[in-house]
Amino acid sequence: MENLGEFIVNHWVLVTLFVVLSSILMSDSINKKISGMTPITTAQAVQLVNQQKGLFLDIRETTEFKKEHIADSTSMPLSTLTDNLGSLKDKTQPIILVCASGQRARSAAKQLSKNEFTQVYVLTGGLNSWRDAKLPLFS
Repeated sequence: MENLGEFIVNHWVLVTLFVVLSSILMSDSINKKISGMTPITTAQAVQLVNQQKGLFLDIRETTEFKKEHIADSTSMPLSTLTDNLGSLKDKTQPIILVCASGQRARSAAKQLSKNEFTQVYVLTGGLNSWRDAKLPLFS
């Protein structure tokens, strides 16, 4: 510990890099906690739906949903999400948000968290990861 100051002075580039990388990692995990978003893989999503009666909530636009979607998923476009939250009765039911790549689902997760939904998950990679895992899609 007595040589810490000397180490910092002599290796300021390494120390700076360490501080920057640490803050990036911490801010990402803190942001996930604050936003109420929990990323989930396709395998975890299937398990959550089968074991805890989770709900796939597809927030893509209706035309995208009609082209292809996960079986038994509910369509609720992001543009109408706030107006239709009343149709989701159980705020403790696990909800897995699905969009094309996972980006729109993050903003939907924030909206659901603000409305006191307790188990909000975002399908990592969205429908693209579902397709890559060769899981069934319906049209």
